[in-house]
Amino acid sequence: MPLHKSTPFFLWTLLFASPGAAAEFNPGANPPYAAAILVEAETGTILFEHNAQLQRSPASTLKLLFQLVVMDLLEDGRVDLDEEVQVSREASRIGGSQVYLKQGEVFTLEKMMEAIAISSANDACAAVAEHIGGSVEGFVDMMNDHAGRLGLHQTYFVNVHGLDDTPRSNRNLTTAYDLAQIARALVRYPLALEWSSIRRKPFRPGKFTLYNTNGMLGRFRGMDGLKTGYTSRAGSCLVATAQRRNMRLISVILGARSERVRKRETARILNWGFNTYKRVPLAQAGETMGQVVLEWGKEPGVEAQARDTVIAILSFEQAKRIQHWIELPSEYPAPVDAGDELGMLKVSLGDSLLATVELVAARSVDSMGMWERLMSYF
Repeated sequence: MPLHKSTPFFLWTLLFASPGAAAEFNPGANPPYAAAILVEAETGTILFEHNAQLQRSPASTLKLLFQLVVMDLLEDGRVDLDEEVQVSREASRIGGSQVYLKQGEVFTLEKMMEAIAISSANDACAAVAEHIGGSVEGFVDMMNDHAGRLGLHQTYFVNVHGLDDTPRSNRNLTTAYDLAQIARALVRYPLALEWSSIRRKPFRPGKFTLYNTNGMLGRFRGMDGLKTGYTSRAGSCLVATAQRRNMRLISVILGARSERVRKRETARILNWGFNTYKRVPLAQAGETMGQVVLEWGKEPGVEAQARDTVIAILSFEQAKRIQHWIELPSEYPAPVDAGDELGMLKVSLGDSLLATVELVAARSVDSMGMWERLMSYF
């Protein structure tokens, strides 16, 4: 299964939205959840937030970081989906959501990860953690180290499944913002989205069926993940993602009053985001923006191309009012090397400058020799 590879050019991203510039989402005076956030996945643009930095118990939504650690190891070639994971006595005794693993059973890492992503299997989490980290505690350390590398300093986990099996003074903690960043990193892996979008799948061939805990799959247009959670400490939680047109949004609801509420509020927030904003390419790397005449060049001119891709998340009304200004010299002295800066593209919205993008030579062009220059007069 192909894993995500980074984009081969530098991607600039930005948001131009201010109070009054686009309709704001109104969660009401007393939202039926403790914290929430809505972000655009590619750019990380925050479209709505409520108590997004409030630390909360995440329940099973912490398994998103579990999955991210495994996906990164797969990409680095340090683990393989076909390798066998043996179930220990301790893993077989984990409660909560499970696939009822028995001591000594062996499954591939891929089957275990499907059980985790689809039906939130706590026993599979423990078995995989022991297999990769040497112990559950070792894998918890890997998760916390990974959160630190992502700059998520309000995230601290003490187990791999999210159960309330530790004192309140030493419990799993994260924020809606941090979970959104973890989800952004995870959705870059097509395989993670493939797993999280499966509604049901056989496990332990023909004897058990994995049922996805995300009841919005197949009921909300474009939704293909990601993770639910519930404990008495955490309340009802849902990290969800959906894609419509060419834009993917990620929503996080923490501490909802019920599963019904988390579904309803997730749908409200995502629908508002899709109905209000769009992903707008302001410039594409390699896009020709004009041509520059070359003074004494072996060719009469060279194309000027955008160096970078620039993406903005704008309201539909804002997108209609974008203006592009191209600044290029009337002549440029040869020689010119591919990638040499020739000018600038400026993109504005009203009186506000959204972005500036360097325009560079598309190819190299040598200058004429003395004989060629002399002959050019005849």
